[in-house]
Amino acid sequence: MLLDFNADPRPPRLALPVGVGIGKTRAMQRSVAAVLRSEALRGRKIVIGVPRHDLAEEQREAFLALDVDAMVWKGRTAPDPSPDNPERLMCLDPSAPFDAMEVERIVETTSCKVTRRGVTHICPLYKSCGYQAQKPRLEAAQVVLTAHDTLFHQAPNEIGAVGLLVLDEGFWGAGLRGTDGKALLTLDGLRPHLGTVQCYTSRNQEDWEATADLAAQRERLWKVLSSASNGPLSVAALRAAGLTPERCRQAAGLEHRRMRNPGLTPGMDPGERRRRIAAVLPKEGEPWAPPNRAAAMWLLNAEALENDHDVAGAVLVDTMSENGTVRCLRLTWRADLRDGWGAQGPILHLDATLRPELVTPFIPEVTIAEPLMAMEPHVRVRQILRAPVSAKALTPGEDAKPRDRSAAENHRRQVSALIALRAASLRGRSASPPDLLIIAQKAAVDALRAAGLPRNVQAAHFNALSGIDRWRSVAGLMVLGRTLPAPLTVEALAAAVTNCPPLASRGDVTWWYEQEERRIALTDGGVHTVPGAIHGDPTAEAIRWTICEGELIQAIGRGRGVNRTAATPLEVDLLTDVVLPVAVHEVMDWDDVCPSRQDIMAASGVVLDNAADMARAFPDLWPSHDAARQQKARSVTSCYYSSLSNSRTSHSSSVVAYRPAGPGQKDRTARFDLVLIPDPRAWLEAKLGPLAHFEMIGGAAPQPATHPIADARARLTALSARLDAALAQRITNDRARLTALSHRMEAAQPNPAAA
Repeated sequence: MLLDFNADPRPPRLALPVGVGIGKTRAMQRSVAAVLRSEALRGRKIVIGVPRHDLAEEQREAFLALDVDAMVWKGRTAPDPSPDNPERLMCLDPSAPFDAMEVERIVETTSCKVTRRGVTHICPLYKSCGYQAQKPRLEAAQVVLTAHDTLFHQAPNEIGAVGLLVLDEGFWGAGLRGTDGKALLTLDGLRPHLGTVQCYTSRNQEDWEATADLAAQRERLWKVLSSASNGPLSVAALRAAGLTPERCRQAAGLEHRRMRNPGLTPGMDPGERRRRIAAVLPKEGEPWAPPNRAAAMWLLNAEALENDHDVAGAVLVDTMSENGTVRCLRLTWRADLRDGWGAQGPILHLDATLRPELVTPFIPEVTIAEPLMAMEPHVRVRQILRAPVSAKALTPGEDAKPRDRSAAENHRRQVSALIALRAASLRGRSASPPDLLIIAQKAAVDALRAAGLPRNVQAAHFNALSGIDRWRSVAGLMVLGRTLPAPLTVEALAAAVTNCPPLASRGDVTWWYEQEERRIALTDGGVHTVPGAIHGDPTAEAIRWTICEGELIQAIGRGRGVNRTAATPLEVDLLTDVVLPVAVHEVMDWDDVCPSRQDIMAASGVVLDNAADMARAFPDLWPSHDAARQQKARSVTSCYYSSLSNSRTSHSSSVVAYRPAGPGQKDRTARFDLVLIPDPRAWLEAKLGPLAHFEMIGGAAPQPATHPIADARARLTALSARLDAALAQRITNDRARLTALSHRMEAAQPNPAAA
């Protein structure tokens, strides 16, 4: 057992870094089933947090197979689609919970159901509500699966006692608040006067003692705000103004008492609900600091005073509004895991890209175990440096210069050809589709899909990969680029995690990272050095690494290299300069790999030997016969493509001999990939016109027929192309005969001059 679930006085907290693809989730599921059978939890539930609901559903099915009663708990705003309403949410009246939260009331008793003075108030949609319908399953379940974000909100009472909280994959991002820059407090709203500090009792009576206490702390805070320059609040200034951690925490509690109870009840008419809310909120334009937000600001100040650092989570800024520039405090902070979900009990955290700097702020006294990794002897990794796969290189913005858009179009064509060639070399090697998985930034994936991907290729984008197992049997995996936010972004996230101003860290370019020498580890024992980004602040660097290197590790892990055998190897192509903790078999430069025009032609499924035909069939590659002839003379197939079965061959290729119709035409040959072009003659006639001769002279036989409808469509397309070519030839011949007849008739007419 990893954890003693009944430890006293402090329950154990363990964070275990486990390599991608080792099977940590399945091992955890089996261990959970064993713990439940042992009755070590004495009837308490196990809560498992995962990144997304779809992963929770997958785990629920796995637990049911282990004879464990598991359910997926969803919040009120989660999708709950039905056949007649695919947009339905768990809560059928989503405005009611938002109204309750606006005035800081408990949603369940304000919007769903409550009994007061013997009268039960209930939402009219209560019995058909998806959120309420899951509560009986919650009470009965042994295991509750939910999204990470839910763990930072109040747990429903029906969950009962929790004996173990499992955090599967990284969860820290779900606990950050205000990182969108919208959590603002105007200084006018914090100015200490009666309208901004008035407190009330639970019966909505004016509480003058509490008001005086809050006003005293606001006066101290105002001394700091009125004289401070833009930036994080100074801890020295807070201390000089007489603020202490105790006074700040007292003020945080008093801020909540500024909100009067509007008397909302479940089932209340929405119009009446809004009227009551308006009665307890200030009129539009009046100074106001939302109590929850103001309380968060005070707690940030208290933490900074206790740890003697400036308040990185409360930053003075100037913002623009309809009325001009407004001075504000911009807040970012770290929420706490809620006790109702088991945050005070035993905790097990499993993550392939775990960073202690991002775990310990949320789970104090956590023990970070030694990483658990495994060898991958049947995975071959190639890393290609300086590839044009950045967002700017592949998908520049609409305001990009024409030169950049043209370069991006060329880059997309080259990358698409590389994908097609790789897909051809891997065709049929996967036990189930696809043969090749492409992972890139979302905009790049969308652009590549729009250009057309081979049938045996699927694509996915970064930041939506963790936990997905459906690509475990792919034969090849190609990763394009990386995700890397600017230093200012990771510094803002670090400030939210720690509330401590991160160290400034910039390289030669003032807006980008420092660079340090990184070493790609080669399987033969050598190294290949490249420059790599690094941030000088430990927390900011942990965030940068998680978003960049961590996401690349998650991408590679989709191929489940640990589970491969000699019969099911995995080929990985990394088109990135980022150094990862993996052994690389071969490092190449993009110049040595970049597909030539002939490679791009081969990627479409054909290699023509005749330069004139190349120009006619691919005018976008060769604008003239001479251009094709010159390219053909100097083209050399890269050794990279030789290792991919060579750009001129594939497992289903066949050589054909053909001769276009017309005087002076000679026999020539071409090689076709019969999977991509099942009817070479139809393709040739569509591109070059009628053929005087065509013959299949060698190579592999065509691949088995595809789906009957697709096969019939292909045959009809080929027949249509041949009919069009035959009709064109007939028209040409008839026109030639008519022209000859016209000439003979003109020659036979009498010459008037001679008469």
